[in-house]
Amino acid sequence: MFPVISPEMDSRDPYDYWALKTIKRIMGKNALISLSSRELGEMLGMSQQSASRIILKLIDEGFIQRKIEDRRQNISITDVGLDLLFSEMNDLATVLEMDNQLDIVGKVISGLGEGRYYISRKSYIIQFQEKLGFIPYLGTLNMKIEPENEGKLRRLRNSPGIHIDGFVTDDRTFGAVKTFMGNLNGLECAAILPERSVYSDVLEIISPFFLREKLKLSDGMKISLHVDL
Repeated sequence: MFPVISPEMDSRDPYDYWALKTIKRIMGKNALISLSSRELGEMLGMSQQSASRIILKLIDEGFIQRKIEDRRQNISITDVGLDLLFSEMNDLATVLEMDNQLDIVGKVISGLGEGRYYISRKSYIIQFQEKLGFIPYLGTLNMKIEPENEGKLRRLRNSPGIHIDGFVTDDRTFGAVKTFMGNLNGLECAAILPERSVYSDVLEIISPFFLREKLKLSDGMKISLHVDL
């Protein structure tokens, strides 16, 4: 039986998604695997020719990459492919009424000061107050995600969150972002991410409190963010 197929896949053959999922299953935590079309075909119950066509389609659609070495093809899943799998995970979690809360662990780091500039834009502030219920402190707390929590960050990135509209000023465009309500050591806050995919291991947190001062945080300290999807 095929898995639930999201809108991203509804115009494609379900075998494409099934193949991508199968590749990730056998890949596990490895960055790439050596996998022939014949081997994939056996796993999917299809001919080598059919499996080869699916691999080429997944490459064309940007879900996987392939490198030929010593007559073997090494396959890796791209960020786009991983995003699709995590989107499906979020859809199934909703359908099955699973717990949609995450605890993400990372370390406090210093940013470049850009957070204050963006957060202070009036159009953002109005929406934060309306949709999140608070006006944020004018700055963000930057959290570098621990490697073992990167899957949680990717799941967060591929969740819809609370939409904050982008806007245009006289001299520049400010993009739409999405936010996720949460708390840090019991203090109200929200994770904030650009709606256009940006692959980074740093998560920005906004709050009505100056979190560094309130929680006596300094660079390098480990923190755990509890967030609602």
